[in-house]
Amino acid sequence: MIKKIARKIAPSLYLFLAHLKVELWNGSKEVKQLVGSKKSCFLRLLWAYLFHGASPQEYICLGFARLNSSGRKEYVTIRRNRKLDRKFNDAEANKILWEKGLFNSYFSEFIHRKYLMLNKKTTDAEIQNFFDSLPNKRYVVKPSDLYYGQGVYVADSLDELKKIKNNGKRYIIEEVVLNDPTLAKLNESSLNTFRVVTCIDRNGEVHIIAILLRTGRKGAVIDNLLGGGTCYHVDVETGIIDGVGKDGWGNSFLKHPTSEITMPGFKISRIDEIKQFAVKLAKNLPKARYVGWDIALTPNDIEVIEGNVCPSAELIQCNGIGLLKEIKSYY
Repeated sequence: MIKKIARKIAPSLYLFLAHLKVELWNGSKEVKQLVGSKKSCFLRLLWAYLFHGASPQEYICLGFARLNSSGRKEYVTIRRNRKLDRKFNDAEANKILWEKGLFNSYFSEFIHRKYLMLNKKTTDAEIQNFFDSLPNKRYVVKPSDLYYGQGVYVADSLDELKKIKNNGKRYIIEEVVLNDPTLAKLNESSLNTFRVVTCIDRNGEVHIIAILLRTGRKGAVIDNLLGGGTCYHVDVETGIIDGVGKDGWGNSFLKHPTSEITMPGFKISRIDEIKQFAVKLAKNLPKARYVGWDIALTPNDIEVIEGNVCPSAELIQCNGIGLLKEIKSYY
């Protein structure tokens, strides 16, 4: 019996320690205010992980320190997200979402940027043709086997493409996508995207669960929370940001860290276009019923960047309202 329990707990402990290493010790003021000493912090985070499946980052960003057990049960957490994924999504559909090249191919009608799958088998002619096709000769390098914006950078030389071709790893190289002017003024160095979470109910109807605006900070090329980005909850009906911004360590921002624009009350342009686009994406892959879509609003168009299995709990509930009950109601 003890061995059986240990086998069940061990993977959770391993994942908890992995999250703790990546997420926690980043000097967050919120961490120190909420949990005090490192020993106390560790025990509280471990308890929340074992009993609620919350990662250290979720504990901080979702305000678990201020909630009792009943309050914590209202929230999607990393473990609950995996359970929802197993209920709602087909494994083959998820494969399309996980693999960057496969995703771009499957959703080609929703993608306008040029891209190249780069590995040792890519020919010099293919590299040259891709580079020549870029209007501004700038491209984004994305490692195929990494996530959360890890290893992503922007480059502008043909030599760099030839260099990374020979390092034994796989990449997807994409043309740089430009922001709509209304989003570029927040932070122009990053592509500022919308995370739109859709859920398809048992009758096949698509529901938009949440819309978040993600923005990078000065000098950054990604808008991910763990990359220093900030997220803002958008009212689904009005398209207006309805609260303060949050970063990946629970810190709050009334004004955008780069532009210093006051964000509550900020109106998202073309919100209906974003919602209609998200519904089309969901219907295009109906066996993936619960997905977080990263959507870019560009000067002249709209396109999907990627689809996310188990959309980040701390991101989609950054307004302090748990979504677990609503999502489960659509199963």
